[in-house]
Amino acid sequence: MAIERALGTGIIISSSVPIAQRVEQRIRAFVDEYESVLSRFRADSLVSHMARAEHGGEFEFPTWVQPLFALYSEFYAATHGAFDACIGADLLALGYNNSVRFIPQSKAGAGKNENSSSDSWADYRRALPVTWADISQGGGSTMLCTNQPVQLDFGAAGKGYFVDLVTQIIKEELSEQLPADFDFLVNAGGDMRVYFSNEDYKIKVALENPFDATQAVGVASIASGALCASSNARRRWKVKDASYLGKDANGFESNLIATHLINALDGIPACDLCASWAYIPAKTCDFPTAYADAIASALFVSQENYLQKIVQNVGAEFAVMLPNHALRKTCAFPARFFAA
Repeated sequence: MAIERALGTGIIISSSVPIAQRVEQRIRAFVDEYESVLSRFRADSLVSHMARAEHGGEFEFPTWVQPLFALYSEFYAATHGAFDACIGADLLALGYNNSVRFIPQSKAGAGKNENSSSDSWADYRRALPVTWADISQGGGSTMLCTNQPVQLDFGAAGKGYFVDLVTQIIKEELSEQLPADFDFLVNAGGDMRVYFSNEDYKIKVALENPFDATQAVGVASIASGALCASSNARRRWKVKDASYLGKDANGFESNLIATHLINALDGIPACDLCASWAYIPAKTCDFPTAYADAIASALFVSQENYLQKIVQNVGAEFAVMLPNHALRKTCAFPARFFAA
């Protein structure tokens, strides 16, 4: 089952038995519901209404959003504010909107850190007008209360969370009629949740080379659980207008390369890593794909030791690739990397 362009990337669900039309219709309806609530690219979404609310207000979200809010609060606290849903203000200001044109990682630039030079982002600093800590929550943590416009972006974990919710739908709909050997995989742009009826089953997944998308740097063998990746190679664009910075634009150059991986503390695109991967077994937490997605993103903007408690609580294993192609991984990350 394929849903093109869903969540800006597309979704593929592979299963060992056909998915009934009724189930497919429910999943497609939930895609629309999810985007109508959380997509900052839809003018009619709830987060877009928040962004246009001149004096803020009280915004009631569906109950299924509560675990996502809780996750963002957890990661915001753990990373001391570097992981923040309010980063949407930065992304929009830097030009990441519906008209953005992404550019590929150039072969000439492979192996070097394009944004690390002192004459690039060094003079760019800003403070978010609103942070996640400034937004009060009520109504059982499903209501967000603001006093000014807030541009939210849940891209750091929202796609993984969606995958978990779709997994729940499939299990709910098919629980009473599942054959003993029913297996399925939900893949949303590389954020994967695998369900195997046999705990010994595994699937092999190629790990993309951030410097050349036609190649892999390794192969992961994963059992039931979630595997997510993050990279600064795919969603990259040129910043052509720095006028929004006002007096802070002094020394800031246009046509710099920005990525969607923004450190919320200073607004600078993360450049210390080139890729990250996180794996979480299904049995260790209720939303393994959301946590794997969040960890893969947070590794770019935060110190690894800040994430240690979360990693231990959910049983996560991860690996990262540095700009010099060096690899670093936890002992039990289930992958074999190729020799350089």
